[in-house]
Amino acid sequence: MKRRGFRDLLFLGLMVVLVGLLVIQGYRMMRPQTEHADAGRMLYEVSLFQMQVLNTSLLDAADSGDTNGLNALKLAAYSAAYTHDRLANALGRNNLYAFPALGGLVDAITSWQIGGNRPLREEEKELLREYGGLFSGALQSYQQLLSESGHVISSKNDELKKTGKQLAELVKGK
Repeated sequence: MKRRGFRDLLFLGLMVVLVGLLVIQGYRMMRPQTEHADAGRMLYEVSLFQMQVLNTSLLDAADSGDTNGLNALKLAAYSAAYTHDRLANALGRNNLYAFPALGGLVDAITSWQIGGNRPLREEEKELLREYGGLFSGALQSYQQLLSESGHVISSKNDELKKTGKQLAELVKGK
């Protein structure tokens, strides 16, 4: 009889521990998680990094002699356009300028490369230099685009829009 009482007591203790663990896990799942980082802020940081890569690629591309030398620039422009598009979706298309000039640069490079590898014409090199100069100004606005609270600063967005329209006109007039 003593053995059976010991087993029952052991079983009851084990059940109390298991139920206690379940209650603790349930509490952890239900309480708000403060350890998570702000996804919008992180996406902005990725987009800013891609813009900086594009700026560097624009500086390098100005010295390129042929259309094959523009592959890195085209990839950087595509990546910057893609991440900025996702950022605009996350923050709201009404809140953040769409920046279509990035896609316009990709289209321009693609059209230059359609005929295969050939030397860049002087007007194409000049377009890349002008685009790079204007884009550097846009990058300065882009670096200050988000406030600490994660909201778009409208004055910086307006500056970005103004420069973006200039870049779009430059690429359109290619």
